[in-house]
Amino acid sequence: MKSIAARIFAELGAGGPLYAILDGARDPRIRGFALDTRLPAWCLYRGDLPPALESAAPWLLRLPAGHPALDAFFSRGWGNAWGILLASLAPSRELRRHLRRFLRVRTEEGRILAFRYYDPRVLRAYLPTCNREEIAAFFGPVSAFVAEEEGGGEARFFRRSKAGLEDRVR
Repeated sequence: MKSIAARIFAELGAGGPLYAILDGARDPRIRGFALDTRLPAWCLYRGDLPPALESAAPWLLRLPAGHPALDAFFSRGWGNAWGILLASLAPSRELRRHLRRFLRVRTEEGRILAFRYYDPRVLRAYLPTCNREEIAAFFGPVSAFVAEEEGGGEARFFRRSKAGLEDRVR
């Protein structure tokens, strides 16, 4: 049986490089994990951050096929809501700029709230509620988002479609 990582890479095909957005608030080891991989990693919060906030921030990490960090992500974080995966051909700077646009949302009452879309439980609930225009805006340069299913045994793939959203579990 193929590993979950192999199934995800096979499903994404030529959808672009694979990235993870890791949720530092889920586990205090995530920031260290992202930096210890020595792979390209970026904090999605900008500016000079206090250490506690930087540790709890979302981290964008490029995960090349076959790299030991990919196996480590699946063994430690998959099934524990460490974050989501995405594929994109966009330059990393453009991708980071796009992903940062969704870190805060405004309520109907005008309050600004943190939007932790990179929590797989949030992404699974949020994307199916979006209309076609919202899907186009949220995806931007991203060809696919992948979230673990409850328990981590399967992956849920989200892609844009003519109808708005393709949502499949594999």
